[in-house]
Amino acid sequence: MMISEKDNNLSQRVLETAGLSKKILLDRYDRTVREIVRERTLYWDIDDLVRETRYSKASLEKYIVCDPRIKIHQRQIGPRYKRVWLSEPTAAALEEILNN
Repeated sequence: MMISEKDNNLSQRVLETAGLSKKILLDRYDRTVREIVRERTLYWDIDDLVRETRYSKASLEKYIVCDPRIKIHQRQIGPRYKRVWLSEPTAAALEEILNN
């Protein structure tokens, strides 16, 4: 089924009238995809924490990762292995730390 240009323009006007631009719709779509991906991720590493918070690794190490609310969710097999954090409880702790 072909969508005519007239129908496309009408759809675009309806969306603009509702206050929805292409940028807003794409932002909502991206946010939804990120939330779905986050729900399916069991662990975060330091790079995931950087992506979630937009802080540098050095800032995360200095201010966030050392916080006891984050440290309790940290997992590491041994001293030479990569550190990871449980994603869901760490996300909740990050929100608490960053919003207070």
